[in-house]
Amino acid sequence: MARLTIDDLNVKGKRVLVRVDFNVPLDDNQKITSDFRI
Repeated sequence: MARLTIDDLNVKGKRVLVRVDFNVPLDDNQKITSDFRI
């Protein structure tokens, strides 16, 4: 079964909700310490 990508969908003129989880390490001041995963 092929996995759909955003290029396979017709989203023109539609509202799209994109949920992402950037599980990145933060320091004590909530600043990103490594952007390797972004």
